[in-house]
Amino acid sequence: MANANDIVVLKQGVENWNQWRLQNINFNQNPSKANVLKLNFSKVDLSGSNLSEYNLQNFNLSRANLSRANLSRANLCEAICHTTNLSQAILIDTNLIAVFLRNADLRGANLRGADLTDANLSGADLTGANLSDTNLKGANLRNTNLNQANLNGANLSGAILKGAIISQV
Repeated sequence: MANANDIVVLKQGVENWNQWRLQNINFNQNPSKANVLKLNFSKVDLSGSNLSEYNLQNFNLSRANLSRANLSRANLCEAICHTTNLSQAILIDTNLIAVFLRNADLRGANLRGADLTDANLSGADLTGANLSDTNLKGANLRNTNLNQANLNGANLSGAILKGAIISQV
């Protein structure tokens, strides 16, 4: 379980976070159990950070900058990512286990160029999200709201779209 020091370091930004993470091997050994107290991380800048395997379920990451962040194997179920910048973020798992974004609020999020190969986005709200040039190969988009989402250049090969809401302006 994360302590108050972990949270202070996380809020200091990506450089401090990555350096601290490398120096604290015990905390790194099972980051999925490091449920950083589900605090409000809206507007935080963690661009380029390594948050792989972290449990961010139900976190408020609205308006956060997570561009180029490594979120592979992270649990983002029901996370609030309204207008979050996830451009060029890594959201895949090298072991082919899906990233968990089930029921996440990604309205207006910037996912341009992100890699969401085999991601589980079932039930997520991607209304107005920028998914241009995003790799959604094999992604589970079942019952996902893609209303007014920008899908220009997105790779949807093998994606599951059953029950998805797709409409353009």
